Amino acid sequence: MELIESIKYLILGIVQGITEVLPISSSGHVEIVKYLLKVEVYESIIFLIIVNTGSLLTFVIIYFNKLVALFKGFFIYIFNKEKRETYKSEFIYMLKILVATIPAGIVGLLFEEKIDAFMVDYGLLLVAIGLLLTATVLFYITEKEPFKSGKSHLSWFDTIFIGLAQSVALIPGVSRSGMTSTAAIKRGANINTALDFAFIIYIPISFASIILMVYKIITKNTTSFELGNTHNYFFAFIGAMIATYIAYRLIFNIFKSGKLRYFSYYCFGASFFALILFII
Repeated sequence: MELIESIKYLILGIVQGITEVLPISSSGHVEIVKYLLKVEVYESIIFLIIVNTGSLLTFVIIYFNKLVALFKGFFIYIFNKEKRETYKSEFIYMLKILVATIPAGIVGLLFEEKIDAFMVDYGLLLVAIGLLLTATVLFYITEKEPFKSGKSHLSWFDTIFIGLAQSVALIPGVSRSGMTSTAAIKRGANINTALDFAFIIYIPISFASIILMVYKIITKNTTSFELGNTHNYFFAFIGAMIATYIAYRLIFNIFKSGKLRYFSYYCFGASFFALILFII
């Protein structure tokens, strides 16, 4: 029975990893699969943070060279006045990343516990609504906006708009990558610029979530954290990390090609399925 439970957590991690890359909501799919596998995760926010950390490490690996260049340019700009003009673009880009993460941070601090409490009794309903919103946004963007001919530069207003879109994705069922990338496309960005920025701003918000998790564990003296279940969380973490990398390398090109309509249709179906599960 313990082995079966560990396999279930591994599956949850794999689902998280695959769906984190695609605009179909990782949190929503994890919630659906938790129900289907009959997995009880009492600290759902902490569990989601753990599997998100697996995806986070993968994205750090994927964007490692770009991140190093950004950090290097950022600090050179600050401490070396003679080279500021050379590294101005890296400095501005880093500031935009910071600005884009602020709305989600504020919403998370204000509504995290309320969302978690609501998920206890109405989780699948909230997921169904979130997936419906994701599907609608993806469908609208597919119909209205160009993908490959857009701009490669994001303005400050674009950055704020994308940050607000990311904050909406704290609702389970709402795709973070879907909201942020389509927000960038709506503002006129091409698909490559939109996706790069969408996944890079995922990194700091995930780090912030980890800090929040550690704070919760310390302040609660780990009483609400299932220490006896850590090996299952580890399986979920590893599954998420590996699946994220595989999905990025094998499936991501469908997303990058701008074929968002397929994901929209899928999210409509997933929303209906989640609603049926809730009614049942």
